[in-house]
Amino acid sequence: MKWPFAGGPSPREYELAFRGNYEAVAAAGWLAGIAASLAAMQWSGLPRAPFTWMAGVGAVMAAYRSLGASRIASRKRALRGHDVAFIEPKTLQRKMRAHPEDVWLGWGFEWDQPHTQLVHELLKSDRAKLATTHDGSGCPWIHGVSLREEDIYLPIALAEGHTLIVGTTGSGKTTLLALLVMQAILRGEAVIILDPKSDKTLRGVAELACALAGDPQRFVYFHPGFPERSARIDPMRNFVRPTELASRVASNMATEEGADPFKAYSHMALNNVIQGNILCGRQPSLIEINRHLNNPTRLVIDAIEAYSAQHVPDWRSAVRGYLERAANDDARAHAFVRFYYDRVQPDHASPDLEGLIQMFTHNREHHQKMIAGLMPLMAMLTSGHLGRLLSPDTADVTDARPITDSARIIRNGQVAYIGLDTLTDQMVGQAVGSILLADLAAVAGDRYNYGVGLRPVNVFIDEAPECLHDPTIQLLNKSRGSLFRLTLCIQTYGDVEAKLGSAAKARQVVGNLNNTVTLRVLDAESQQTITDGLPKTVVRHVLRTQGSGTQAQDPMNFTGNSGERLMEEEADLFPPALLGLLPNREYLAKLANGKIMKGRLPIVKIPPRGTG
Repeated sequence: MKWPFAGGPSPREYELAFRGNYEAVAAAGWLAGIAASLAAMQWSGLPRAPFTWMAGVGAVMAAYRSLGASRIASRKRALRGHDVAFIEPKTLQRKMRAHPEDVWLGWGFEWDQPHTQLVHELLKSDRAKLATTHDGSGCPWIHGVSLREEDIYLPIALAEGHTLIVGTTGSGKTTLLALLVMQAILRGEAVIILDPKSDKTLRGVAELACALAGDPQRFVYFHPGFPERSARIDPMRNFVRPTELASRVASNMATEEGADPFKAYSHMALNNVIQGNILCGRQPSLIEINRHLNNPTRLVIDAIEAYSAQHVPDWRSAVRGYLERAANDDARAHAFVRFYYDRVQPDHASPDLEGLIQMFTHNREHHQKMIAGLMPLMAMLTSGHLGRLLSPDTADVTDARPITDSARIIRNGQVAYIGLDTLTDQMVGQAVGSILLADLAAVAGDRYNYGVGLRPVNVFIDEAPECLHDPTIQLLNKSRGSLFRLTLCIQTYGDVEAKLGSAAKARQVVGNLNNTVTLRVLDAESQQTITDGLPKTVVRHVLRTQGSGTQAQDPMNFTGNSGERLMEEEADLFPPALLGLLPNREYLAKLANGKIMKGRLPIVKIPPRGTG
């Protein structure tokens, strides 16, 4: 029974793929025969013709056996893996020009039953004699089961189904992100990168790609740790309904499971303040909202004045009698409330304004207790340098830092690198990331409803569980129609469930990601979850039997038997445990076109700053 390496196994052919190289021994024997024939022809004095024929036959057989020996040697040599690969940005550009409708994902091959069979054969062998690791990060023989590899491309249209990248620390997630980010920028598309770790490599790739694309000004940098160099981004700028802004902030509150009256009240208070600002004709900002949450007195006065000016002619004269005895702002606010109920509400009631009034007239001590869980969050988002970064003051002419928002970044096709700095302050970083993602969800909804000739938007989220919340799930669910392409990086599936607090929501997130690229994963549950989504296959093995016996009537009559049978059994297409053995920058990808690809990634070369 034989298994030809080139064509793969047939139902009746089988061979131990990593057996000894017997062909090399045979080729050496034929070469020795050739040498003996030539020596005999030279010194024996016998006729030359027989020796010439013997040498010719030996040459043919040595060549034939050498081909088989080379095949075995090449297969074993491939098990040693590849050295760390690098790619020049200009080389990547050439690959993009050759395939303008595809995303390049490195080199590799389509994984199928023959590779699974080879892995099972290798696992039964003494791997220490066959494979060596190049840097101790994994087992290169996994990729070495194929002698052929080619460029791997994913059609850009399939990337709109979103992509999940799974891998433990140091496995190559940043390398893959850098590759995807550079290609998206060079295609001229809008790119938003949320990086909780603030990785310098990822930022460097984004800056370099903008320069290569001929427009360095496309790059927008945001980082709370470097406010002097950071752009100012308003996460409250874009909304369809004002209630979205309240949800955007309240979703970051730490709450108990089930109905939470404190969160519900805080959401209501946020909405009241936001509606009050809109009635006044002001753009809500985090600082403005925080200013009026504890004491809405001034906002009540301004909101009633603005609303009265729209609906009550000569309202200033009418309100003057109510304000005669008002000695301070609090008294003025109560006077305006009485004026609203007496003169405005009967003909021009406003539920939005009345919500603000009810919050103002509510017991102040009880109000402060109910929003006690909200105020620390607002303090984090509005204090110090971060407050001025997230609530930009357009009237401050002394601040030269650019002001932008997600809609403007997308509209101008810019590249925004947003470092969340969670290593320094995890709570603040997570809150900023969540609010920005909620802002993106609002922009996606607006594009879906009213967008014409939309520009593709690529959103890359490293360490995605740091920023996951309900608006992110909505962004995954509905943003495809808005030409959003999301790429999420996680370390384990358990991280997603732990962040969302629900296995159902975790499945909802994963279920909306049509492409999965898995680097080295050490978590057994994640390994099983990933491989469960792959089809099953069969592996073959030889079952050897032997037996002997005698008959009771004739003990001298000895019988024996032996046999071999080729057996098949169902197996995982890619054994789960192998995901924990992948070397750095090697992956298994399940793509939306149904292909299962085994690939390896190069590192994008970034020239030192100042060298061009």
